[in-house]
Amino acid sequence: MGARKIPFDRITTRGGDEGFSTLYNGERRSKDDLVFHVLGDLDELNSFLGWVKAEELNLPFRNEIESLQSNLFRIGAEVATPTSDPRFHSLDHLTDQDISILEISEKKVLESIAIPDRFVLPGGSPLSARLDICRTVCRRAERSLVALIRSRGLQELAACQRYLNRMSDYLYVLARWADQRWMNQKGEQV
Repeated sequence: MGARKIPFDRITTRGGDEGFSTLYNGERRSKDDLVFHVLGDLDELNSFLGWVKAEELNLPFRNEIESLQSNLFRIGAEVATPTSDPRFHSLDHLTDQDISILEISEKKVLESIAIPDRFVLPGGSPLSARLDICRTVCRRAERSLVALIRSRGLQELAACQRYLNRMSDYLYVLARWADQRWMNQKGEQV
């Protein structure tokens, strides 16, 4: 992928120096608005998922992680666009089908592992530690989104909240898969 040169003033606009940022429709809001808390949590989660991919070049569920990342962008677009704006209705909204696809992916992984019947201390393997970080950031993003939905009556974002809830479950299952893979590899090396 070729990089293009972007002028300094396109990256550093100084537009947020006064503590305000811009929504998709151009509306300016304070940077501590709930919308930006949600967007920041989604961005952080997406970055941590990128770390999972970067550290595991032969990741068997790489496509699924990239799908999660793409769907986080879709959620971000919904959050960053006021529902009163006509553009909101033309967005690629998350649907129950997206949630079903995520549930199918989770079931597929569950069929290949045994889930512990106790609390799991994160850090059983390097990959599971990264996935558990993703899971906890996902839970925070979900809590931020719930706060936004409840405080502003944004029921249009309910599918996004359900998706994040399922995503955290899926990330938990992937982390346990990573733990079991790690233990199997260690057992083979002994």
